[in-house]
Amino acid sequence: MCGGVMDDQVIRSLPGMEGEPNPLDEAQLRAEEARRIYEARWGESPWMNDYFDLLGEGWSWRQAAYIVWASQPKFQRDPGTQAELAQEVGLASDRAIRTWREKNPAIDTRIHELTASALSKARAGVFAALIAAASNPSPRAATDRKLFFEMTGDYSRETTVRIGELPDDMAEMSESELRALAQAPEGPSGE
Repeated sequence: MCGGVMDDQVIRSLPGMEGEPNPLDEAQLRAEEARRIYEARWGESPWMNDYFDLLGEGWSWRQAAYIVWASQPKFQRDPGTQAELAQEVGLASDRAIRTWREKNPAIDTRIHELTASALSKARAGVFAALIAAASNPSPRAATDRKLFFEMTGDYSRETTVRIGELPDDMAEMSESELRALAQAPEGPSGE
């Protein structure tokens, strides 16, 4: 040995392992190929940002793929079933996905959070549509204007009577003074 390096270093296979592939290496290569195909297929999908965010949070790529898939509305899921998704991400069956969910309830929590975040993401567009609709002078837009004013606090469905400062002793006031105070119309007899 010279300076920490062996002279005439020879790398040899272990006895009985000559030429035999390592099954763990092969599985890893298959997983990486499945990941490459998955990311290439879905790379332009809007939910891929969520997928990459999940990877950044530390989820495995297959778990991230499942979480974004499960957070989509059922009619928009592609592939259509969990078993088909398992096959697409290189799993033998969807049993692995069921096992993940049993052992890690954070998966279902993250699915629910991601599903709800769709509302937040759509919020700006919905507000813009509400503003456009409420700004329309057409009588058909009255309900949009009403909703807009309710949301801004300029209109309330509740009827409220606001009374300014009341005298200490209203018993001494005449009926016309009380009506004027309440801004009520006078009675039928003109009293």
